[in-house]
Formats: sequence, C-alpha cells, structure tokens
Amino acid sequence: MALTVFDADVLIAYLSAADTQHARAVELMRSAERRQVCAINYTEVLIGPLRRSAEQGRRVRDALGALGFEIIVVDAALAERAAAVRARTNLKVPDAFALATAIHADKRGSDDVRLASFDERVRAAHDMLRPFTPLDPLDTGSRSD
Repeated sequence: MALTVFDADVLIAYLSAADTQHARAVELMRSAERRQVCAINYTEVLIGPLRRSAEQGRRVRDALGALGFEIIVVDAALAERAAAVRARTNLKVPDAFALATAIHADKRGSDDVRLASFDERVRAAHDMLRPFTPLDPLDTGSRSD
C-alpha cells in the first residue's frame, strides 16, 4: 500500500477552501492510501488555527485524525536524518523534517513512499536524494531505524 508523507503546505491548502492550492491538495489527499505527517510539520499546520482559537485547533486535529493521519514522532534517528538532509540540501528545518520522514519510512520498509509538497525545492531535494542512500555523516546504519 502506497504511503504519502505530507508537507505542511499541502495540509494547510487542504484545510482552507480559499487557498489557491486547495484543489491540488484535495487531489493529493484523495490519491493517498496511507498518510503520514512529521510532528514538526503537524505543528506548522496547527499554528494558524490555534491563533484563531483552541476550537479551530481541535477541528484541525480531528479532521486529520478522521483522514487516518499517522503523526510521526521525532526520535533521535529521525532528528539525525533531518539534520543530514538539511546539511546536504540547505532546506529549512521543517522542510528537512518532511523529507527525512519520507526517507525514514522508506528505510523502515514502507513500499512506494511518496512526498506531497508544493515547494519545488523540497520536491527537487527529494528527487536528488532518491534512491535513498545513506546520508553522511550520520546515517551510517549503526543505529536501528
């Protein structure tokens, strides 16, 4: 079953019908069989709604839960992988976490891992790093992924 890791920009667009990327986000959501988002990117998604109200934040949490999203907790291995992605690509830290989450899923044996992002730099970095080979200096294979 295909796994799609979502960057925050796609989720923000999905949750706002007024967003210019909303229709594309809906299509990405519909085509995803399994859905994941890194806790860092989930945080990005929650900020705007929580600025409006706690109730808006709960609605976003519930909407993503209803869609079956798995929130990926950041452990040492994922943090190190994100740091290696950032070092290789110069992506912003949240974007490095989105990409590292996709790499992490691939390394843990998920089949057909996709990354949903509207950011061209994130997509280009994803393409550049595929196939997902070890990311020096931290991804030496010595830590259990």
